[in-house]
Amino acid sequence: MTCGGNVAEDLLEEIDENGALTGGGEEIDAPAKKKSFLSKLPKPSKKWMIIGAIVLIVLGGGAGALFFFFSGDDEAEMALVPETVQEISIQEALDKKDEMIFEDVVVLAPFVRIPLRGSSAMGMISLNISLELTDHRYRKSVVTMEDRIRKIVTQQVREMTWLELRHPQGKIELKYALLKRMNGIFPKVMIRNVYFTNFLMQ
Repeated sequence: MTCGGNVAEDLLEEIDENGALTGGGEEIDAPAKKKSFLSKLPKPSKKWMIIGAIVLIVLGGGAGALFFFFSGDDEAEMALVPETVQEISIQEALDKKDEMIFEDVVVLAPFVRIPLRGSSAMGMISLNISLELTDHRYRKSVVTMEDRIRKIVTQQVREMTWLELRHPQGKIELKYALLKRMNGIFPKVMIRNVYFTNFLMQ
């Protein structure tokens, strides 16, 4: 055990407080060793290292550019697929336009160029209206009264001016006036809401 203890003491003596090793009477300093390594490199080697670094940077940039351009083509191809799907679904929707999507909504035929009260540059209005029913069982009753409903819409719109309909408040007033008059022709309230799906003043 004394032999092992002596070896440990000898190693501790070789390490001084600064962390420098003393072995065989000469001191080895790590930063000095690094400086000597760099100074030992010949000048052309530094030049070739710089050239090599530049070549690596250029190759990396080229690889990144290729990746960017080739990945863009995949995204463009993927972008075309949803448009094709969307065109197909629009065509299917047009083919099925006679089928009912919502049983409690009645879509009226478009109202084209109804004259407005008063004289202004925009004296006509074109609109499309959908009626939401309180119950889908009232659909047949509302469809049979469509001619009277169209007359009510035309009369009510003719009573309004362009200035009134220009603002959202005027459209809301028109909506509630139509609801009141349309529900007045039925024995009970059948129309819950009026939707303007197209509202164009000309």
